[in-house]
Amino acid sequence: MDSKLIAKLAGVSRSTVSKVLNNYSDISEGTRKKVLRVIEDNEYYPNFSAQKLAGKNSPVIGLLVYTGKSSKNGDLPKKISESFYYSDLISEIIDTAENLGYLVLVSYISSKRANWKKVFETGMIDAAIVISGGKKINEIEDLVKSKYKLVLIDYEEEIATKYILTMNSNHFKGGYLATKYLIEKGCKNILHLSGEIKRRTSIQRARGYLKALEDFNLANKEIIFGKYDEEIAYELIEKNIQKKGKFVYDAVFAGNDYIAYGVIKALEKTGLKIPEQVSVIGYDNMKICDYTSPKITSINHLGNNIAEKALKNLIDILNNKEGGIKETDVEIVKRESVKK
Repeated sequence: MDSKLIAKLAGVSRSTVSKVLNNYSDISEGTRKKVLRVIEDNEYYPNFSAQKLAGKNSPVIGLLVYTGKSSKNGDLPKKISESFYYSDLISEIIDTAENLGYLVLVSYISSKRANWKKVFETGMIDAAIVISGGKKINEIEDLVKSKYKLVLIDYEEEIATKYILTMNSNHFKGGYLATKYLIEKGCKNILHLSGEIKRRTSIQRARGYLKALEDFNLANKEIIFGKYDEEIAYELIEKNIQKKGKFVYDAVFAGNDYIAYGVIKALEKTGLKIPEQVSVIGYDNMKICDYTSPKITSINHLGNNIAEKALKNLIDILNNKEGGIKETDVEIVKRESVKK
């Protein structure tokens, strides 16, 4: 439906419709309401301006994703399709948003990509969910400073303002639970193979690992920092075996599920059986855990129904409820890679 038909149904000229959409002051309140009512009844929302003028929020929310740098081209972001962590969560958010009556505009957070300030300022979106992957980056800091309405998932900092809610994971607790579970299953010599040492999430998980060993009076400890990458994990395990002559551990706490998968492949290459000889536990609870053999036991640090919780919190902020800080649930999802 175009503006000509809107004008005809409202009994006004096309120029009047244009003035209403652009919020001109020389239109009577009665005419304005009549035009807006016709626009709303006929679902005609050019650039969503009619909804704005009617005092409604945009039916579109942003979903901004920081995936890190591509391993093939460091100038570009890693593709969403390269990670089960992102693709699973994004699919869940889109499905949940549609059930709640919202559309989702998805894109990467990158200095070389879309200018999200312009997207907010044009009124295309009023609020956004930001998936940061546990990192702190300048582009997200800029959004925070601009006072846009945001829900930050697993951000490296805890930010709570009138407009921002942070849903953070307790990675210390996650590291502790993973290590404690391995100990309770009889493991006494546990290697922690983590991601980048500069990541706050890596450090928190490592501290949880060390605390569990301390609480259970286990002296053997070793942490290897690498990357959250399957191939790097595979190479690190191979180097560790070459250095020590054999694999000396009875369990591995992996920093994420990709690391866990790389560990399993490297150990099986040497003839070790998982979990009979070495138990492996991952982190993130990605879909990949159900596709490996054995299926990977993992830490779910975002809890159940994270998409619904994030969206409902974002809708609350849109309805003028203040933001805050919420901690997600941390739990072990038991599968096959830890001995019984």
